[in-house]
Amino acid sequence: MNRPSLAALFAPRGVAIVGASADPSKVGGSVLANLRAAGYDGRIVPVNCARAEVQGLPTIPSLRDVGGGVDVAVVAVRPDDVLPVLKDCVAVGIGAAVVISAGFREAGDAGRAREAELRAWLAGQPLRVGPNTLGWIRPSRGLNLSFAPGTPPAGPIGFVSQSGALCTAILDWAREHGLGFSLFASLGNQADVTETDVLGALTDDPATSVIAGYVEGVADGRAFFEALRAAAARKPCVLMKAGRSASGARAVTSHTGALAGADRVFDAAVRQAGAVRARSIEELFDLARALGRQPLPRTRALVVVTNGGGPGILAADAAADAGLTVAGLPEATARRVRAALPPTGSAANPIDLVGDAGPARYGDVLRALDGDAASHVVILAPQAATDAAGVARAIRAATRGWSAPVLTSFLGGPRVRAGMQDLEEHGIPCYPFPERAVRVLATMAALAEGRTRTAEPPAPVLDLAAVGLAARALGAPVGARVGLREAAPLLAAAGIPALTPRFAATPDEAAAAAQALGGAVALKVVSPQISHKTDVGGVAVDLRSPDAVREAAMRMRTAVARARPDAAIEGFLVQPMAPAGGLELLVGLVRDPQFGPVVVVGAGGIYVEVLDDTAMRLAPVGVAEARRMLMELRMAPALTGTRGRPAVALDALADVVARLSALAVALPALGELEINPLVATPDGATGIDVRGVLA
Repeated sequence: MNRPSLAALFAPRGVAIVGASADPSKVGGSVLANLRAAGYDGRIVPVNCARAEVQGLPTIPSLRDVGGGVDVAVVAVRPDDVLPVLKDCVAVGIGAAVVISAGFREAGDAGRAREAELRAWLAGQPLRVGPNTLGWIRPSRGLNLSFAPGTPPAGPIGFVSQSGALCTAILDWAREHGLGFSLFASLGNQADVTETDVLGALTDDPATSVIAGYVEGVADGRAFFEALRAAAARKPCVLMKAGRSASGARAVTSHTGALAGADRVFDAAVRQAGAVRARSIEELFDLARALGRQPLPRTRALVVVTNGGGPGILAADAAADAGLTVAGLPEATARRVRAALPPTGSAANPIDLVGDAGPARYGDVLRALDGDAASHVVILAPQAATDAAGVARAIRAATRGWSAPVLTSFLGGPRVRAGMQDLEEHGIPCYPFPERAVRVLATMAALAEGRTRTAEPPAPVLDLAAVGLAARALGAPVGARVGLREAAPLLAAAGIPALTPRFAATPDEAAAAAQALGGAVALKVVSPQISHKTDVGGVAVDLRSPDAVREAAMRMRTAVARARPDAAIEGFLVQPMAPAGGLELLVGLVRDPQFGPVVVVGAGGIYVEVLDDTAMRLAPVGVAEARRMLMELRMAPALTGTRGRPAVALDALADVVARLSALAVALPALGELEINPLVATPDGATGIDVRGVLA
């Protein structure tokens, strides 16, 4: 069924508070007091069966007596009474509830059973609810349905959190920094309303221009991804996820499975959706306050203005690390800047105003710059006669009307506090250290690039009939491991080049296979119990005669039997040697429990986990997205040509990544599949070995 709308929670005509109390120190009393103090102008109905009046408002004994004109009920009663209250909501046509009450899955076995009953009843009900929540705040409507102290100012940031405790700290911090919200939502246990629902609602909310969130996990990864992608196409989205160190508990049979931990998949989903992931609460709101107040950058160019050489150098170093360019000014601009500087100043970038710079010099230099091109970071390091408030006013006046973003960094404590506060109150974020301002601008530039990206071709279309035929030919049971021998027809059906091997049961058959192939060959042991063949002496390469192949096969059989006496040796694969001089990569697919099929590309060979140089996306991806994955790798310079080596065929390499991602979607029976090595040369990309497992 279609999910009910959240419209009632954004603009309710009236609010009933079930469990309203005369005592503001109690939850029901605190919610009522907050709602009144916030200036809500709709109908407020306290529900209290023991009192005729609370906090100066007449009560009703039950929701059944509410009459019309109420769209939301706030529920602050004992946990056993929550479900009967919600049934009353449905009976009288109240379409939304904010359940403050705790005592559900966070409260042991009895609470889990209580929540299971609640979830079962909610299915199919026209009601939105979330027990154990701090509440729901819509400042522009004077709607504070929470027990958090105070209401934040109205502003452009829609914030959603899965942690109520974190919300109270953030509200305090936001009030201190004058940060305004279009929505501040705590989701609690998410018995009904999820982060995905709120993302969708904020995407369509005209009062929201920036979406920020704190999540600890998502129940339906694909639905979350699609909602985030739709949101990020229209508004900057910044998320923080806790639990980065948690790793997947499932067993894996390939490098791909080992590398694609749950947190990495979440990271890939956020990147692919066009959003950004913050690594700390500090970074989350560093970004949110800049995105809510400043335009997105048009380029990655950065101009640094400072009254101290050291802070300017720190900013330039941070810019280099973050992928921003601190280049010299255009000559006409440099002439104007030099005219505003004393002889000891510098019009190079960073622009050094010299330590005695006052408000006038800051203003003159900023007016000499082009406020429609590069981003700017303006730094103030306090000196003996620093007028921080005056400098702040000069910055505001000189940059008013600029279409490029301006961030500031005032270093120090009490001596610069007045200036920092002035800037924040007038929409120019001010950070205590220049590196933080630079990192924010770099992330804003990445968001801008993602939003201006034009529509791209989808993933390659596979011959599904051929893929299905090859899959049926596998004939392996669920959980079976597959190698190059079994997977080669499947890769061919998907249009993925690979060096097709010949199977030999004995050393003599291996020699005959080498004779038929001609030229140098590689020899690999075949055993369902052995995934990493090189670890047990199960690979020999560059064998140039049938006799060399026969002798290598006999040695290999002995070595493998000694290293793995438990492994059944079925025979050998004889395969043409890989193209000479190529780069070894890995490309693989794995299935994440939350997000589904994922494609991974990275540095290949035997040191995959050691190098840990990978990029991943949710499948499927098109060739353009696959190229971006390749350019994220640390080995990207080697792919594009370096130290006299030619560039590899990037289009062919990206096509393999895209085709494997399409295969992941087309064939759910593949639990994991990895091509490693995938050898890339200037002429193409060829799979050399494969391992995988059927789901």
